[in-house]
Amino acid sequence: MASVSACGGLPSAGSPQEAGNFLTGTLGCERIDFATPREVQQVQAMGMRGINGGGECDDPAGGDGDADFLTIEDMEAFQTAVKADEDEQDDLMIGDDFAVDPSSDDQRRQLLQSGLLFLNCTPNFKAPSGSTVEDGEVDGCATTDYSEDLD
Repeated sequence: MASVSACGGLPSAGSPQEAGNFLTGTLGCERIDFATPREVQQVQAMGMRGINGGGECDDPAGGDGDADFLTIEDMEAFQTAVKADEDEQDDLMIGDDFAVDPSSDDQRRQLLQSGLLFLNCTPNFKAPSGSTVEDGEVDGCATTDYSEDLD
């Protein structure tokens, strides 16, 4: 079961299996399809840094589509990579040591309720009053409970 870290209060997984357990508990995954070492290397070769595993939450409850996840061993390197790739900045959600790419607003809401936050590395990002915003690991990135795309 994912635990809450002392640093920032975000859920922590510690391994791809624990991240899968977290997603199964939160989203009701039918099964978890773990990434092979070769698949992780392919993601790294595409520029994603700081990761050491990942997978996919297959057939989550509600039928909203699969949710991909990555486990992170170096959050600073990961956020630097996300900041450099604008295509990766679309509602990516993070815990203390893992990230999730949800496929629907319902999944985003469930993940927010479970303690994950959006990673926002958009230049000049400003959340509306009342939103939670904390500095990320690198300048120009923040964690927040606000997403302009969330209905």
